[in-house]
Amino acid sequence: MPNVNTLMTEQTRYNRSPLMRLFGQAAQTLVLLLICTTAMAQHGQVTPLINDYFKMVFSGNLSGATELIESNPQDHAATMIKDNFQSRFVDRTSSLDLSSLESPVARQVAELFQAYWRDALLQVKSIHELESTLKQTLDRILVEQGFDSAVSDEDTLLEHVEALFRKEGYFALSGRTPPLLELMIWTQNETKTHDIELTDGTYQVDVNYLDEFISYGWSNFASFGMTSTGGWAKEDGLYCLCAHYNLNSERFKLSFLKHEGRHFADFKRYPELEAADLEYRAKLTELAYVEEGRDGLLEHFINSANRIADAPHPLANWYVVNRLSERLFNGTQPTNVDDWKSVPLDTLHSTALLLLEEHDQALIRDGAMTTTGVIVP
Repeated sequence: MPNVNTLMTEQTRYNRSPLMRLFGQAAQTLVLLLICTTAMAQHGQVTPLINDYFKMVFSGNLSGATELIESNPQDHAATMIKDNFQSRFVDRTSSLDLSSLESPVARQVAELFQAYWRDALLQVKSIHELESTLKQTLDRILVEQGFDSAVSDEDTLLEHVEALFRKEGYFALSGRTPPLLELMIWTQNETKTHDIELTDGTYQVDVNYLDEFISYGWSNFASFGMTSTGGWAKEDGLYCLCAHYNLNSERFKLSFLKHEGRHFADFKRYPELEAADLEYRAKLTELAYVEEGRDGLLEHFINSANRIADAPHPLANWYVVNRLSERLFNGTQPTNVDDWKSVPLDTLHSTALLLLEEHDQALIRDGAMTTTGVIVP
């Protein structure tokens, strides 16, 4: 493993039809949206090779990974990435540690998802073919365990997968982290109520603290543990992977509580809002409160910005950076990150708050309860 701190990701779980239109899923599919936050090596920045590899991971396509590694032999992470990729995806000898899954059927299902992730990431066959095979096999197993057949209904099938793990004594989250089907498995879950202060008021939210994970999902699997979900929001509360946070840190308070808390509040204020607008609002909320982590947060938004369709997080980053540039630099985005660092902190706070208020006004004009958002690629 590299000498790199875990690259944290956050996932937001959505369950509303506009997002299903965005990703082409049925109206009640459980969709997981992924964003990568700032990653720092213990002795410096994550290398360009690791960043490029992560981009492949998050696109769900590792078919060009070998070429990427071989074209960057001077990068000090090349050997680590090459060795891990060889054992996990070529030799297939490196796998999830499923030894704590005492249930044979739970272990069988976890192994099926793992095999599917490998083939899908390497694009051995089309996603449609691989998922058709996976769903048929899962359905057969679930029927044997007393569940009704749901092979033609992805939503119900994945709900049955989660129910199977609960039946066997584990917690599980399935759904889709675009572009792949997801499976996270853990064994401990504690719920606490928090009062989360946001720019428009204080919200009382149930926060579920999850621990003792067996599977962190496909992006963690594909990145050899260098990436991991930090948490997600649902309409009933927030879900935090507490092993990945110092619960007294600013990062936890911003990137989890306030970011996910903004989603929780917006699910009620703007029930049809699509992913890019939701993420834009959550990122501005972080910037409205950030203190010592300001430079790293801004650098992440800048480096991860991309105005492309069907990628809500990079798109939201692009809008954050673009709108801040309009306000702070007369519309010209600085090419030097140090220029951003020269912006007074209170100016950054007030500008982020102003942009958030303007976004509220635009959504309200469109109709708060029906608008799908104003951000476009």
